Amino acid sequence: MCGIAGILRFDGQAVDPSQIQSMLDAIAHRGPDGEGKIVEKTYGLGHRRLAIIDVGGGAQPMVTPDGTALITFNGEIYNFRELRAELEQAGVEFRTQSDTEVILQAWRAWGVDCLLRFRGMFAFCLVDVERGKYLLARDHFGIKPLLYSVRKEFLAFGSEFAALHRVAELKLTGSLQSMEYFLRFQYIPAPDTIYNEIRKLPQGHYLTGDLGKAPSAPVAYWKTDFVPEVGRTSEEWLERLDATLNGSVRAHLIADVPVGAFLSGGVDSTAVVSAMSKIADGFRAFSIGFEDERYSELSYAQEAADKLGVPLRTEVVRDDGWDDFPKLVAHYGEPFGDTSMIPTWRLAALARSEVTVAVSGDGGDEGFGGYGTYGIYQDVPKVKEYWRRLRRRFSKTELQAFFWAIGRRWFGRNQPLLAPWVDTALYTSRDRRAKLWRPEYQHLMDVRNTAFLEADREASRCDLVAYAQSMDFRTSLPGIMLNKVDIAAMYHGLEVRTPLLDVEVMKVAMALPAEMRYRTGEGGFVGKAILKDWLSKRLSSEFVHRPKQGFGAPRRVWFEAGRPGREFYESTISRMSAKLADWFRPEAIREMSEQHGEKRDRSSGMWLMLVLGLWLEQNPGLTFR
Repeated sequence: MCGIAGILRFDGQAVDPSQIQSMLDAIAHRGPDGEGKIVEKTYGLGHRRLAIIDVGGGAQPMVTPDGTALITFNGEIYNFRELRAELEQAGVEFRTQSDTEVILQAWRAWGVDCLLRFRGMFAFCLVDVERGKYLLARDHFGIKPLLYSVRKEFLAFGSEFAALHRVAELKLTGSLQSMEYFLRFQYIPAPDTIYNEIRKLPQGHYLTGDLGKAPSAPVAYWKTDFVPEVGRTSEEWLERLDATLNGSVRAHLIADVPVGAFLSGGVDSTAVVSAMSKIADGFRAFSIGFEDERYSELSYAQEAADKLGVPLRTEVVRDDGWDDFPKLVAHYGEPFGDTSMIPTWRLAALARSEVTVAVSGDGGDEGFGGYGTYGIYQDVPKVKEYWRRLRRRFSKTELQAFFWAIGRRWFGRNQPLLAPWVDTALYTSRDRRAKLWRPEYQHLMDVRNTAFLEADREASRCDLVAYAQSMDFRTSLPGIMLNKVDIAAMYHGLEVRTPLLDVEVMKVAMALPAEMRYRTGEGGFVGKAILKDWLSKRLSSEFVHRPKQGFGAPRRVWFEAGRPGREFYESTISRMSAKLADWFRPEAIREMSEQHGEKRDRSSGMWLMLVLGLWLEQNPGLTFR
């Protein structure tokens, strides 16, 4: 895992090597083991390296032996040895043991179709001088980030916003619409960013063009599509999951450096550590908790570690470390409001003190149907019965056309599937946002998020829960969960791998019948049914089937009167009150603080104002439109 940056010019001007160096300096934390750059007249590629595989070799940017193709790559390709063997059978010769060289040769052999053959996490820019082409690509699920900006004269890209800030010709302006999306969802969904001039390349997409010319629009090469298979018994599904999950974990453990694991005590991370404990010896797990036990899973993490025979190192996050919070906010590059950014940051630091690679359980909820909010589709009888009637009457093709047609007409309350999902995705209610925005900016709340409309058009509709899973795969998984982990981990020089977010594992998940993903009964909605059945073979049913608990920080408690968090909030808002007043009603911000307490929870709005206030303070010269 590394950091990449570069510039491709369209105007015939030469790329300034010092510009590439400056971009690399801005993301040096992503690659403490070395750096490299290649600058030809109209293009320059840079790389910061965190050495994981082939530590002695594999330096980047990497060039083919004939010098006609080069690449800067961030990530890991777990099936690179199999692909290498196939290419060698076809006569390709290799000089290193790295997966980077495999990507280069796979491109030459298979073109853009090589992306479908990669099993791993990746973001890269490849320049093929011989063919006169360039390619930027991002992995299937968005595990690795890739930001870019296309101007008339050039294309610039990087792993983080900090790299693009170093491009002297790139004049940035803020997006008020993206600010509204942040308040609406606690993050800014791809492809939008807080800047009008910078885009996020969506997961499962690539960007390509002729050298010297601007690229065409991003192209999707992969999408999550839940299509249940029939004819397998429950036991056969469990056997298939067991083989695939163990194979994925084994592949994700390939490294020439120490490997550990994140263990929250939840089903997903426990399942990964359980599989890992049968494959690897001598590894350690890491876990973070809170002083307030209502928000902490440390006891469950310790119970899981003890039963699996894995040493566990823990740390407790206290409400007294606010001095470092501005640095954390700045590092995300744009307003980002998931409270679990704090424990994730601390967890990454804890793990990096002993290992260079950590595996996590990310993706289990989205892939296997674990979120409690998915139950809304089963708990609303009218929606459920409506769906049954439609399925009896119309074919799958007709239903997809029908829902897309009405989705274009009704994005909100009248849209039968999208509206309930958007309700679960909202972080701050429309009423609360309406109180915050000044009158002249109220119209921003009426703008539909086109990324959500696009996701709705592509979402699976084999059952209602699959629809919600598909939507999360396209939006919050890369935008919140994976972004949060990447930024936190890479700041500390830690590579995080996600065995559940493996192409082969997700192929199994997407083929599961509904009853293997979730069950309903007197106890309500039970998600991740098959994953819990699988884990129950090693741990007690009481442990596996306990109520789900999230990883978010206890913001409500932290913002109570007299707490350090409240004092930090008040001082920040006081400093930034004049700037925030450009767009928001001061009395509405003040009202949230005054009302917050035991009987009223206003912490969600307070949290977003805190993050936004700090971010604006760090970017004082930015103008918005």
